[in-house]
Amino acid sequence: MLAPRQDPFSYQHQNKELEPAFSLLCWNIHKENLLPDFQLRLHTVLHTYPSDFLLLQEYKMPKSQPHDLRGLSYAMAANMETKKSIYGLLTASRFGFVAKQTALSHKKELMVSTRKSILITTHSFTDTRTLHIVNMHGINFVSSKTFENELNNLDALLQSYCGAMIVCGDFNNWNKRRIKALDTFMQRLSLEQAAVHNSHHVKHIFLKPIDHIYYRELRLLKAEAIDTKKISDHNPIHAVFEQL
Repeated sequence: MLAPRQDPFSYQHQNKELEPAFSLLCWNIHKENLLPDFQLRLHTVLHTYPSDFLLLQEYKMPKSQPHDLRGLSYAMAANMETKKSIYGLLTASRFGFVAKQTALSHKKELMVSTRKSILITTHSFTDTRTLHIVNMHGINFVSSKTFENELNNLDALLQSYCGAMIVCGDFNNWNKRRIKALDTFMQRLSLEQAAVHNSHHVKHIFLKPIDHIYYRELRLLKAEAIDTKKISDHNPIHAVFEQL
């Protein structure tokens, strides 16, 4: 694997502002997005659960062909690259992107020797207020102390972001110390955890759920985990929010 040299993006809706009520789908797709079975299941999920944002972890983007994500604008934060593909986080939307920021974890994961990426995108509501969306994949295969340090690094980065915020993804918080560190991190940012309906469909490790959505300065209307019959080793979470 090579260190990523680019963070692909395509902005097609820059004049379209975010509506007061919006929806999102958060999903660790385990690099399955190019497979026909995954594409079919994603189409089915989005038909039942329309989503203004797609927040995907472990996304695979080929270098050899133009990439069209169902006509959506998108930004990517890569964490690794090969001769043929780029891998990482992808945030896609039918609304415009005001700004994006990417970062990599300070430490590499053991065994795979790769870093985890972070993607922060900013979107403007029709009343000019902004929404910051943090798409993340928590570092794994490291000590709990390293996990906590990486959250502290992210906290320092996010403290400068004011206003409405959503932080979501696969947090890999599968033991008590990681759970405590994540709770502390979210409290410092004044974030609330979304209560998810059908939470038994959320990915668990050691009986601990690891996929989450957190938010602030928004009203959560509903959130639901969706059973996709093992297309990925995770299931997506769909949520609907509105401005306060």
